[in-house]
Amino acid sequence: MPSSPLPPLVALMGYMIVQGLLLSDVDNGPYLRQLLYGFIPYLLFYLLFRNQSQTSKHVPLLIMAIFILPGLIHLAIMYLDIVTAIQKGTVLFTSTSTMGLLEYLKDVPRVGRRYLSVAMLHLLCGGLMMSIFFRLRLARYCAYMIVSLSVISLGLLDARAAYVSLIIGGGLMAFAARPKRAQWALRSFIPIGFGLKLMLVGLLFVAMTVGYSAGKSRWIAMSYSLQAAAHDVFDANMELAQRPYVNAEYWSAIVDEEAINRCRQLGEFRCKSDQSAYLRFAWLLEGINSAYIHPLGIGYSENYMGRLWGVAGDEKKYQRTDSFLVEQIVSFGLPGVAFYVLLVYGLLRKFRHAISLSKANIVLVLVCGLILVCIGRTLIDVFSEGLWRYMMALFGIFFGILNSKDRFFRG
Repeated sequence: MPSSPLPPLVALMGYMIVQGLLLSDVDNGPYLRQLLYGFIPYLLFYLLFRNQSQTSKHVPLLIMAIFILPGLIHLAIMYLDIVTAIQKGTVLFTSTSTMGLLEYLKDVPRVGRRYLSVAMLHLLCGGLMMSIFFRLRLARYCAYMIVSLSVISLGLLDARAAYVSLIIGGGLMAFAARPKRAQWALRSFIPIGFGLKLMLVGLLFVAMTVGYSAGKSRWIAMSYSLQAAAHDVFDANMELAQRPYVNAEYWSAIVDEEAINRCRQLGEFRCKSDQSAYLRFAWLLEGINSAYIHPLGIGYSENYMGRLWGVAGDEKKYQRTDSFLVEQIVSFGLPGVAFYVLLVYGLLRKFRHAISLSKANIVLVLVCGLILVCIGRTLIDVFSEGLWRYMMALFGIFFGILNSKDRFFRG
């Protein structure tokens, strides 16, 4: 039978329907619709790549259309916004013991760091594919330039969620392919000589330097913020509704520059901590704790965390989180997580099978990598409708290649 990632998702929808019938104050409809909408790009890209041959001349053109052009458009708009902001004088370049020189640039792009970081990873994979499929020297140089710009841009965005996602996705891929075979596959796809290795080391050094300068204050405060989050979840003496990871008003109380400077001078928690790291880690711990209290979940709604904490409807309190994993655990419990584990397991099993037969080409490997990066992102970030449809489109490409008409991935 043809390979497909859909059975675990169909089972999840069945569980959600049953849960919605049994529980009150639950509205699983929006979540169900999001899952269903994801089937559309999956089927479209599945059919597109299902009908491609391994040696099809259309593959390079598909790579350009799907990976390179959209990424270049986002890259151009990003730097247009940055240049425009610098010309208008709305960006400050100040370097202190706690602030990096480039910290004010990351919030300039109009579409936001979360969206752009995904676009840059997408373009990075497109550049790697381009370096393989296009044999002209000029095209390969362009591919290397695209890869370099993507990596440096990720550093400029201070996209820590993307960094963590890359580590998780790369780890899952190495586990699926087995480390030695993964290393061999990487070398066979991308032959790296001494000169190219030296350039890669230089590129990574530049990207890390840019990334640190763009998020210096956040990197400095990260360890302290994570420790504070663990303390406030498990050891805080204050009532739940007033804890910083529940009380949204706590973070929005200081709005003008004078108050912010005074807050920093006094060393108040909200100004010396990294809000993003603190909130995400505290919410993750609350989600894990919820699995013990409500193993079957409490059902989905737009205010699922508000219902969990007993502050539903209070606009001064957080009603939801920015973590897909927490959303999944709290809403659908361990069964909901299990269905996604089955989804990931099916992907890894098919990828390992293709690698073991030495039949995986660069498109399959990098598309699988992008999917695993998206999955890694669910641990710390929200799975918006756009990101869900994007990942399902990647699933369509992956399984379309596995079931392609020349059967070169079937064992």
